[in-house]
Amino acid sequence: MRVSKCACGACSVEVEGDPVRNGLCNCDDCRRRTGAPFGWSVYFLNQQVGKAIGPFTVRRVDTGEFAPHERHFCSQCGSTLFWLAGPVTGFAGGCFNDPNLHAPKVVRRYAQRMPWSVFPTSCDIIDT
Repeated sequence: MRVSKCACGACSVEVEGDPVRNGLCNCDDCRRRTGAPFGWSVYFLNQQVGKAIGPFTVRRVDTGEFAPHERHFCSQCGSTLFWLAGPVTGFAGGCFNDPNLHAPKVVRRYAQRMPWSVFPTSCDIIDT
């Protein structure tokens, strides 16, 4: 079992097994969501997601980058923990304190990256 936690520790979500997707994204939406030069997202099948604890705030988001979806934030510290994306649930990779969580396998929206960003050579580069 893996546990995703917010910055203040008030919210957590349990997941089972390994993610079905694990990658970095350079799109405007991911940069703004994280406040960082790229976002790290890990996706689990919905049936892998277990108990969610804490005071969550849910917002429906339509950024134009992706299909409209619901983001779940900690109501106390504002950390984005997860978002619903059809048959999978996406998690902010940085919310897992798990040394066994594998490194990202893809870098998406590479053309939109900050020019000084450097990514692992083991990642597949995808421009869409």
